[in-house]
Amino acid sequence: MTKSHTEIGHNNPPPDVAFSMEVDDLFALLSNTLAGCDAVTTDEQEAAIDALMDDFRKAAKDADKARAAEKKPHDDAGKAVQVKWKPIIDKADRGVSACKDALTPYRVAKQRAKDEAARKARDEAEAKERAAHEALRQSDDLEARFAAEQDLEAAKKLASVANRIDRSATGLRTVWRAEITDRATALRAYLQRNPDAFLDLIQSLADHDARNGRPAIPGITYHEEKKAA
Repeated sequence: MTKSHTEIGHNNPPPDVAFSMEVDDLFALLSNTLAGCDAVTTDEQEAAIDALMDDFRKAAKDADKARAAEKKPHDDAGKAVQVKWKPIIDKADRGVSACKDALTPYRVAKQRAKDEAARKARDEAEAKERAAHEALRQSDDLEARFAAEQDLEAAKKLASVANRIDRSATGLRTVWRAEITDRATALRAYLQRNPDAFLDLIQSLADHDARNGRPAIPGITYHEEKKAA
């Protein structure tokens, strides 16, 4: 068919160039063999294209071996770097985890105390505000109205204090975790919410069964197709 990649050229090109030239030659032969027709129509064409397919497969296999050989020193060097650094990084990460384990209970307790302080400040602010508005509605006395207005300002300051407490840093990170409490209900909800994801999953399961014994599955029909080996 074609010259081996080791015979191509006279200047010993790099393996990738040699294989590229070989595959280009094979494509040229395939194009010439199929010239004027879109598919095989004779036994001679079948034999020629079958032989070309073997050449393509061999070229792909040999090229992959050459790629692996060229890549191996880099892989080995990369693995050596990983082996050298992994224990250091793992130990540092373990230290981070230990720090978090030690800090979390204390910071959670501080968060609870802070939340309680903010709640009390907000409750007090709301109570003062309600009392001040009530005093303003019920009194026409200038002194009483002035005092009620002062109470309204104090209520606003207390609300600001509560907001500042809420915004203060705690050193905690919020993480949400989902728990499935009713699988059937959750399945129906997600099936309605994202049907394409379920269709992809069902298709992959059905394709696996089609390749492995074709068990009887309700709603699934298997189809036999022939393709060139």
